[in-house]
Amino acid sequence: MRNDGARDVGVQLIVVYKAVKSIAEVLLAAALVALAATGELDAVRQLAMRLRDEYAGRISLLLGRTLLTVFSVRGVRLLQVGFLLDGLLSAVEGWSLWRGFGWGPWLVVVATATPLPLELVEVARRPSVPRVVTLVVNVGIVVYLAIRIARQRNGPRGLSLQSQAAADGGPGARPGGPSGG
Repeated sequence: MRNDGARDVGVQLIVVYKAVKSIAEVLLAAALVALAATGELDAVRQLAMRLRDEYAGRISLLLGRTLLTVFSVRGVRLLQVGFLLDGLLSAVEGWSLWRGFGWGPWLVVVATATPLPLELVEVARRPSVPRVVTLVVNVGIVVYLAIRIARQRNGPRGLSLQSQAAADGGPGARPGGPSGG
């Protein structure tokens, strides 16, 4: 089911954000694969430490922490998979919004809101500009799309579908309403 209003400015900005994020995470995963393939595990470990300290991504943050604890090839692989999966999820989120699928905003809200408590804890523990910006952007996306979903479900000015039908005198209008007798 497509949504005609899917390409408003807010949704377009979210699509661009998700596309950039997706591309960046897939490129980071590829860079980690290349560094690990050349035997540069120390460089990978240092990169992972920097990403952990500066980047507040969902899956990648947790896997970065795992990498720093494990310091192994397995940890590097987990970080690679984390970046790749998060990048692919972001791509699907952006694509679903761009195509205007009715389930797209729901997917983005769930996928973006789920890790917010973890991101908030990370900002509280080790605040940094990238983490705070990411947290604010993600909260903004969730709030914006949740409001948009609620408006689409309830119609204009928050009227329920039954109230809207009653106001229009259409099917579902109750007797004694604006057009009833």
